[in-house]
Amino acid sequence: MKQRIAIATCAELPSLFGGEKLLIPELERLGHHVSVEIWDDPEVEWAHFDVVLIRCTWDYHEKLDAFMSWLEHLKQSTCLVLNSLESLMWNLDKRYLFELQSKDVNIIPGFCLEAADQRSLTELMDAINADEVVVKPVQSAGAWRTLRIRKNQLHEQASAFEQWRHEQAFMVQKFMPEIVAEGEWSLVFFNGEYSHSLLKRAKPGDFRVQSDHGGRVEAAFATQEMRQQACRVLEALPTTPCYARVDGVWRDGQFYLMELELLEPELFLEIDAQAPRRFSVAIQSAIDQAQVE
Repeated sequence: MKQRIAIATCAELPSLFGGEKLLIPELERLGHHVSVEIWDDPEVEWAHFDVVLIRCTWDYHEKLDAFMSWLEHLKQSTCLVLNSLESLMWNLDKRYLFELQSKDVNIIPGFCLEAADQRSLTELMDAINADEVVVKPVQSAGAWRTLRIRKNQLHEQASAFEQWRHEQAFMVQKFMPEIVAEGEWSLVFFNGEYSHSLLKRAKPGDFRVQSDHGGRVEAAFATQEMRQQACRVLEALPTTPCYARVDGVWRDGQFYLMELELLEPELFLEIDAQAPRRFSVAIQSAIDQAQVE
């Protein structure tokens, strides 16, 4: 049955970004009517759509209250939201990592620093026995407010963090040198099935792999063992998401999860010629399942 599908994006990317655009013709080939809508545009009537697909809403962390209200609005409608609203709400806060850790998922060693915590940076680094850490908000995207802090350079690096830490909660994690030496792995899954993988590398002198900060992306072959370990992250969830990006580093035969992206991850559909088709099939499967239920 033909569906009215809204692909949600942000005002800065009204036509989506990069390979995300490749999904539209695949969904239209399946017979659906597709339009790209800005998530916080007050003129959009979301109830008019059968499906809302969350994609490039990449400013949500800067408008968090409005974004949460929008999700609540979608919850009151009859449209199918992908990924599910339950998984989106859970994935909004990086504390989910500790829940996954309790289910035997390897995560980067670290902890959550609440805004009221008065410990110094030195004390925080000592708490995880690290001379170098990465700090980032529990709710963020695109390396927003993300810093790499070295114990021997605290005075040079900590000024911004000392201001931010009182405004919100932060993750404090050991810095993994593999990020610079090898890169950050991203494995993309549709309906729990592996689709494609890539390495994200930072520009020289940086550790942030996002393109906004000069990072670059290249297709990369994930071994069967890496795929299996990344898949076990998804198996720890109560339900299988329509789409997911599992980000991490590979160390001594183990995959260490950095983030599980279920909300609005860039899926790099341009990396694999068949990826847009696989994504459209996964969306169709989710629609069919919802209609049965």
